[in-house]
Amino acid sequence: MDHAYGYGLVSRFFHWAMALLLVWQATSAALHYFFDDTPVTDFFFGYHFSNGVLILILAVLRGIWGLLNLSRRPSHAGGLQRAAALGHVAMYVLLIAVPVVAVIRAYGGTRPFSALGVQIFDGMETKIEWMSNLGNQWHGFLGWILFALIAGHIAMAFVHTHGLKQPLIARMTKGDERL
Repeated sequence: MDHAYGYGLVSRFFHWAMALLLVWQATSAALHYFFDDTPVTDFFFGYHFSNGVLILILAVLRGIWGLLNLSRRPSHAGGLQRAAALGHVAMYVLLIAVPVVAVIRAYGGTRPFSALGVQIFDGMETKIEWMSNLGNQWHGFLGWILFALIAGHIAMAFVHTHGLKQPLIARMTKGDERL
């Protein structure tokens, strides 16, 4: 369980597993955008859909776990408490919204959708325009906003730990900022 000085093993697992998947997603998205149709891009982007579904599942489980631990979790330090809380809520919302929009787009398409080696649904006989348009217009845009928030999250963790001498990174690495 989480506690006032840090995050428990389950929270840390969710955090770092999702961090690794999100680094992969950012890499695959950047390669797809800048260097499409290369073997490296094909390799990374080949896992983009499965990783997105896995991120969605982990985000929901992590959100439930976070709510169960809400009263135990460390508080955010200083006057930025509200901004930090809003930033975390925005990240959680986007961690769910970005893959949901992609799944809606896939559902409205004509190709079958599979993730993690499991077929989720068959393709539609004819494309459903509003579903495809929703994904085309919002998935990438919201994904880049999510990556910008994550970059800000990382930057603020370093500012607090190294600039303000508040050992916040230890909460998510060691599980206790007092260590």
